[in-house]
Amino acid sequence: MNIRRALGLSLGEKYLIIALGLLGNMALARLLTPEEIGLYSVNLAVIGLAQVLRDFGIGSYLVQVKDLSDMHIKTAFGVSLLIGVSLFFIVIMASPYAGSFYGEERLAEIMRLSAFNFLLLPFCTISLSLLSREMLFNRLLAVNLISTVASLTATVILAYKGFGATSMAVGALVGSAITGVSAWIARTERKILLPGFSEWRKIVSFGGRVSAANIVTTIAVDINDLAIGKTMGFGPVAMLSRAQGLTNMFAHNIMSALKRVAYPAFAKAHREGESLESRYIASVSAVTVLAWPFYGFASLYSLELLRLLFGPQWDEAATLMPIFCLAGAFAATSNLILTTIIAVGRADLFSKSELIFQPFRASLIVGAAVLFKSLMACAVAFLIAFMIHPPFLYAFKARCIPNDYESLFSNLWKSAKVSITTLIVPAGIAIYADLDRHEPVSMTVLGIALVASFITWLVSLIVFEHPVSVDPLFQRLTSRLPRFT
Repeated sequence: MNIRRALGLSLGEKYLIIALGLLGNMALARLLTPEEIGLYSVNLAVIGLAQVLRDFGIGSYLVQVKDLSDMHIKTAFGVSLLIGVSLFFIVIMASPYAGSFYGEERLAEIMRLSAFNFLLLPFCTISLSLLSREMLFNRLLAVNLISTVASLTATVILAYKGFGATSMAVGALVGSAITGVSAWIARTERKILLPGFSEWRKIVSFGGRVSAANIVTTIAVDINDLAIGKTMGFGPVAMLSRAQGLTNMFAHNIMSALKRVAYPAFAKAHREGESLESRYIASVSAVTVLAWPFYGFASLYSLELLRLLFGPQWDEAATLMPIFCLAGAFAATSNLILTTIIAVGRADLFSKSELIFQPFRASLIVGAAVLFKSLMACAVAFLIAFMIHPPFLYAFKARCIPNDYESLFSNLWKSAKVSITTLIVPAGIAIYADLDRHEPVSMTVLGIALVASFITWLVSLIVFEHPVSVDPLFQRLTSRLPRFT
């Protein structure tokens, strides 16, 4: 499958999943209280370290290894299964202590339910990784859509029936089970997964470095929720999560779609001896010209978007969203660096960079939570960390792939011109409607601003000769929209 078709399928999948996720979140935001959602968020934070360990970089190893054999696959499954079973029992045993620490027995119950994911995920990891290595994104699309629909349906039904935070834990289990079965069916060779350990040294060597970095990253991310939950309560955890929700929509959905294509494509190019810098810069250009207008629009209309999607009980999060949007804009310039480093097999650089940055980020945010007990202070700390992150990452990238800063900055400047032009009309509408408003503008006005942004974005890409405008995929899309171009 060629890269453009793969990217189109990956993005198409993410758009569909985003739409389904939004519908599910809109329902859950009205069916569950902030405390219930915050309770589940703390559950995820508590078991976050275990979530990282259960993968152990095994999926990444299967995608990038040069000569993949059956023994690699069997060993990957064997190691994954051993880790999954061990983590299942660890989480089960730790659940009473977590419930006691937070004074909330429901947390222990939810952790015990979530623990069953560790028994299911080994069956998901191997099949999904092999589909990704073969770049069979049409099959991945089907697998992920089926599991997402099943998970959301189970969650919403249980929430409607009054199961509270438990509904989200059960929904996650349903999604994992469906993913494991459908991914195995989607494989080109439906061999029964059997465990083995003959290649364990290679997998442990690669996975150990990746996992060390991912563990630190997870701790750095989850400790924020843990500290805020302990110092301010479950409600503020949910409010901060909701403020990040829309901005994370790009990072977790669009960026994950891009990374899922970029990683096997970069790894394949590296195996074949190609230079990656030009590919990397082209990818960053595409990311920023999508991310910056998205974050700009979300920042201008944070109250409207939150009210539309989640209802008025989340209005407090609107003041935090612009801070997270700005942090996301900085992150967009370097989001693909770690993907590129792993693709060339430099797990050591990946781990070193994360082992340095993530504790720094965690200390900033936790310090803000403990000292100021303010969500705004936590958001500002988050922004400061991500202003520092891009130059830090580029310094690490230079150790395996030289940076062509002249070409990079030239393309970023084009993305900036497109983004500024795209946001002129929605910014004017927001100013006219009064930026300090306490009530959202009408859905009609929001729709006009959104359509105007989209049209201006399309035109600006062509006027400023952005690299995306000459891509065949973009030209095919715009050829179907003659009234806009």
